[in-house]
Amino acid sequence: MNYSPCYLALLTLGLAASCQSKEEKANAALADTLEAHAESPAEQARMAAQKAAYALPPARSATAVDVRAGVQQLLPEEGYLELVSVKGRGMQPITIGLPPMWRIGIKPGYPKVGPGYKIPFEAVLRWKPTGYVETKPKSALLVLQTPKDSLMRFHISEMSVGSKVVPVRPGEPVTVQGVLYTYLDRDNAQRLLVYPYQNKQVYLSLSN
Repeated sequence: MNYSPCYLALLTLGLAASCQSKEEKANAALADTLEAHAESPAEQARMAAQKAAYALPPARSATAVDVRAGVQQLLPEEGYLELVSVKGRGMQPITIGLPPMWRIGIKPGYPKVGPGYKIPFEAVLRWKPTGYVETKPKSALLVLQTPKDSLMRFHISEMSVGSKVVPVRPGEPVTVQGVLYTYLDRDNAQRLLVYPYQNKQVYLSLSN
């Protein structure tokens, strides 16, 4: 059976997220033990990377970051969904699986996860129909994220196809909830790197 890259990325991310609460302490403890007994420099470097990957970031309030630029990555690149407003509703420290494209070149034995935050949010979106030559549609369906498909990007569809949807009309605001995944930036402790929903590098600054 063949699975799409998006499905595999979601599966990996979901597994890392669901397991981290039960196993992160054990992983961190094991990494400490292995690092202490590592002999060669290469082995020490590998164990240090494992330890860093499973070290959770500190808890932060929802006001510590402006999620607007990140949530924008969850909208269609065509621009037919406008982000009217958005508000983060918390920052959950978490161990997140790396997307497939970031795993290329990772040496054997090195971690394929990283520390970051799962950020629930509430946003107000507005549909602006584009690309219609004649009559614009009077209504459509807005496809939402679900707990089982939390990497889903918001988009308009004419059919639900088993997805969670809400009806929308042109120009009328609709309130939605979702989650945004971010990683700690290894090069700058004062910013987060958004999961590459659109294969772009987008950073969010952290407030003190």
